[in-house]
Amino acid sequence: MNHNISTGLVFYPGYNQPNFLGNCHFEIKRPCDCSMIQLHHFYLLLRKGNKVSPVDLHLKIFNAAFLAFCYHGKKLVGISAIKRPNVSYLHDVYKKAGISTNMDQPFLEIGYSFTRESLRKKGISSTLKRMLLEKIRYHHGIVFSTTATPSSQRFLLANGFLAKGNPYQGNFDHHIVYFERTQ
Repeated sequence: MNHNISTGLVFYPGYNQPNFLGNCHFEIKRPCDCSMIQLHHFYLLLRKGNKVSPVDLHLKIFNAAFLAFCYHGKKLVGISAIKRPNVSYLHDVYKKAGISTNMDQPFLEIGYSFTRESLRKKGISSTLKRMLLEKIRYHHGIVFSTTATPSSQRFLLANGFLAKGNPYQGNFDHHIVYFERTQ
């Protein structure tokens, strides 16, 4: 059995995709609908990015609202997620960015984005994130993201997010910027 093969593929036609992306299969799933193998491969690819703490990471992945997968052929090449951040994490991010906001609204975070290095700059991450944002289009609250990656920052600005606060130092990155979109 090839563990890189996706189960229950869900391809979202209708995106105006260049040839490369047309050869990819995309899945958006709730963690509870993923196989253990899919969850494990998501975890392994996320760890490969080396930008998240491994502490309770498997629980955080399972707590996500949605997980996004991109397969090129039979290989998982890109991931992203809509996360459900806990309040202490939100307080920490706001403190680092030097912003204050009303915590009474529901929050979702777009993150855990990673594409295999050999396949970057082909639109995988932006396609996954657009698909995830479409999944939560009826979310009434705040969607945010924190990133130091210029391409991710451009994606967020192009999709209605506004930078807020001050750039800050994270555990794995310098010059992290907080972006927010109210829906």
